[in-house]
Amino acid sequence: MLEIVNYNRDEYNFPALIVLGCFDAIHIGHAELLKKAKLQAKINGLDMGVMMFAEGKGGRQIFTFEERLALLEQYKTKFVLKIDYTEDFKKTTAAEFLSNLEEHINVKAYMSGKDFRFGAGAKGKSSTLKNYAEDEENGVWYMSVKDVAVDGEKVSTTLIKQYIESGMIQKANALLGREYFVCGEVNKGHGRGRTLGFPTANIVYPSDKVQVKPGVYGVEAEIDGTVYKGVANCGPRPTFGEDAVVLEVFFEGLSEDLYGKTIKVKFLNYIRGIVKFNSAEELSAQIMRDKDMVGAPDNLSQDEPSEEPAASQPAAEEAPAEPAAAEIPAEEPATEQADEPAAEPAAEETSQPVSAEEDDVCDPEGIAEPAEEPTEEQKIVSLVEEVFGGEHADDEAEGDEPEMIFEDEPEEDDAAEEETEDGAVPADGSAEENTQNND
Repeated sequence: MLEIVNYNRDEYNFPALIVLGCFDAIHIGHAELLKKAKLQAKINGLDMGVMMFAEGKGGRQIFTFEERLALLEQYKTKFVLKIDYTEDFKKTTAAEFLSNLEEHINVKAYMSGKDFRFGAGAKGKSSTLKNYAEDEENGVWYMSVKDVAVDGEKVSTTLIKQYIESGMIQKANALLGREYFVCGEVNKGHGRGRTLGFPTANIVYPSDKVQVKPGVYGVEAEIDGTVYKGVANCGPRPTFGEDAVVLEVFFEGLSEDLYGKTIKVKFLNYIRGIVKFNSAEELSAQIMRDKDMVGAPDNLSQDEPSEEPAASQPAAEEAPAEPAAAEIPAEEPATEQADEPAAEPAAEETSQPVSAEEDDVCDPEGIAEPAEEPTEEQKIVSLVEEVFGGEHADDEAEGDEPEMIFEDEPEEDDAAEEETEDGAVPADGSAEENTQNND
């Protein structure tokens, strides 16, 4: 069980390495930092502690404090530095923050992501910690690690929240390194699902968790040791005139009464938007189709169907909006249009530069003018160049040096980075992890 150390109140006397950051999601970037911190703590005989804000920094959280505590167990974390993000805390300067930590905790080392900011006005950063560690009087060392990027974009809690709220649940899951989930107690509903042949578990969506885009999702849950896949509706239920946000889940193959049980529902994929059906029978038919889509790619290529489908038209056949790909304006760069399946791949068209010779004979109408017969004088000049010009051209080619492009020389810190990879701490007390995929 992790020990909770309350900031500026509780003591921790064993020599410790503190990992600084918000850790409000424990995503793949955080995981890289924690794995490296775990190794450094083991090599140097230190207890690893992780800084976390109790209720995040305001607003809904991806994972609650209790959920994050459970996720930290796998990294051999000894204690969590619990901080309340209050107005008083926001006024704490970077120097005061470090002083407060070391007054109550036996800190021997700090680690953080390279973009970590702290202190009033976010004036403290990784270079602040580096300079602090280089002062031998402080008696600590510091190591930073680089950010993790996926498809050229830095992994961050903000980005993951955006993915969750826009229905891109599989992208969110990829950056989290696990499925996004919510936990809740199953409440008694109206029993309509059982009447339709689809008994459902109703969970009030947690108010402190980031809410998924309203819609229908493929989900799974482990209940009494068995994993069940299912279909969940998150949001209002317009077919029955209800506006309250509820997570209503049908688990295929499960007939057990779940009332009063707390279950964890993992989101696998976004299936479709919420639709108001003309009858319970139409809804039942759609659920049958939804079951086949569990685990499929997120269905975000179309806008959500109209809330009022025609009586003779099933929900699955409602006229959708144009796919997002068709909305790309013509003036977009060719490299972006290269992803369009219907168009010729622009990347292939532009990857090979057109030579000047090809450009000279190119005719816009598709018919090249026949080349004119050279005059007698031009033939003589060409013959002279052929005899005497080749040798001169070779000399000129041999004398020209190719243009060289040099990369920036590595900074002195890079030497320290390499030394720290096998656990050695540099003499100046600071280190920077030289790994491309860190956070």
